[in-house]
Amino acid sequence: MNHQPVHIHSMLVHAVIAFAPLAACSFLLDATGATVAGIGPPVWRLLLWGSLVGMLAVALPATVTGIAERNHLYANWPPSHRAKLALSAILIALIAIELYALWLNQANGGGIPWLGVAVVIGNNAVALALSYYGLRITLGRQGLVATSYVADMDREPPVDILDVVAHQAAEPARMVDVRQEGGG
Repeated sequence: MNHQPVHIHSMLVHAVIAFAPLAACSFLLDATGATVAGIGPPVWRLLLWGSLVGMLAVALPATVTGIAERNHLYANWPPSHRAKLALSAILIALIAIELYALWLNQANGGGIPWLGVAVVIGNNAVALALSYYGLRITLGRQGLVATSYVADMDREPPVDILDVVAHQAAEPARMVDVRQEGGG
């Protein structure tokens, strides 16, 4: 069956963005010792750890698939894509440092003042910036806003996309028989 491939990157990034505010709320509720609906600090701590580990576990493949899909679909890397790559690397490093600091904090029993700023503000600021560039790229492809796209021929050296895809010109057109698609 001929169909569009699944874009793993597009599906993974949503989880990364969702974990950032969850980790922030969990950190604040744990730090203040709040109990909400019978849920206390031990649960907030577990949710904080789970959010950060989940964000790191998903951010790594999201970055790798973003690079792979980018290189597969386009001939060049416009500034918005380079910014997303840099922000992804920053987010991964920030989360790894936060997890290490949490582990040290738990082992030593002391507080780390910058950790709250990193979890509550840092992660969410980077996630917001990643969202901005992701939406700019996506909405630009849909024609809703201007993109940061630079035409291939304006690159140094120029890239002729027809040379890149010439091997596909000999492939026959793909046809889909809709009578067979429904299973009937």
